[in-house]
Amino acid sequence: MSDNLKSTQSILTKLHHDLEVMTKHANPSSKGVIEEMNRALEPIRRQNLLIGNLLGRTGIEARIQEIVRANQHWQNLIGQTTGTSLLADSIATAHKSWTDVLKPVEHDIRQLTRFEASTKLALCDTSLRLAATERLFATIALEAIMGQFKIEMPVLSAIESSIAHAAASYGGLATSLQDALEITRLPAFVLPGATRELFTGGFALEALYPAEDRNPEEMESESQLVADAEEETCGCIGLLKQIDPMLARPYIGAKAALSSGNSDRARHILISLRELWSHLLRRLAPDDQVIGWIPSVEKQNGLLHEGRPTRRARVLYVCRNLNSDPLKDFLVNDTRALITLVDLFNRVHELESDLTDEQLRAIILKTDSWIMYILQISGCNEC
Repeated sequence: MSDNLKSTQSILTKLHHDLEVMTKHANPSSKGVIEEMNRALEPIRRQNLLIGNLLGRTGIEARIQEIVRANQHWQNLIGQTTGTSLLADSIATAHKSWTDVLKPVEHDIRQLTRFEASTKLALCDTSLRLAATERLFATIALEAIMGQFKIEMPVLSAIESSIAHAAASYGGLATSLQDALEITRLPAFVLPGATRELFTGGFALEALYPAEDRNPEEMESESQLVADAEEETCGCIGLLKQIDPMLARPYIGAKAALSSGNSDRARHILISLRELWSHLLRRLAPDDQVIGWIPSVEKQNGLLHEGRPTRRARVLYVCRNLNSDPLKDFLVNDTRALITLVDLFNRVHELESDLTDEQLRAIILKTDSWIMYILQISGCNEC
């Protein structure tokens, strides 16, 4: 796709968004003019949708390739044999004269070998989940979602862009880790959590328009991975309570609404999710602390807006004690992906399209995963 075509699509998307904002906030005397502009731009909008469809296909392929490359990187790391393993093998077959010399450190070497084995086992689990994520993204039909729910182009473009950036930044995180033991320089939850975030994002999108021709074995594997993610994130409410019981209360209510059978449960759940990330980020990264921290940051562009910290600034502040720029970049893009997913689900609901319990569970799982991840990262500041 040419750069000119992408630029045109971006300009039209922004114009459409600006007109929506103007319509929402216009004075009564101005609304007639804006409505006339909207009618005049309708043919351009339809062309914009066509361009978006074409770009969407390219974007899907790019996302999948990012995931494939990352998974190949994990496979390469799993296949590596380090000096520790070789040394342990040598001890097992060495002459007694050598083993007597090495006896004082043999236990430490054995421990290191088990440590390496645990790292590789974690990589195998990560690779399995990433392979399922690749399959999920391959079945996501953005055009079908747009057509079925009459989603406006700005909303679809935002979700397309956010997922693409999340996948790309996950790839950047993967390639920044050059060997299996290097992974251990980051907290143990970082890599499994990042992979879970990508998987649950894909699962939430796929839930809106599930493919009809899914392989039963793949569906069973996906169900198990969903169950694993639910188990991993079941403690997020407990972590929220530790931060502030007031944060946990509405989220508990949102989860309870899912099983209530209330016809208004979707609105209740989605409003709670949208508010939760905003309040939680402000609690983890208060204005005064973030503003005081910003002067120590090398690249300060995009960290303040009208004197207040941006979402990006707050996320970077939460990550400030982690010595990994790729991880920080991933969390910024992952947070953006969560927000655009909630916005997409909100738009589907606003258009009077009933969200199923399965779809609501999927977006709640994505939120659970994000809460768990950002609270774990925030906890590293106290380590």
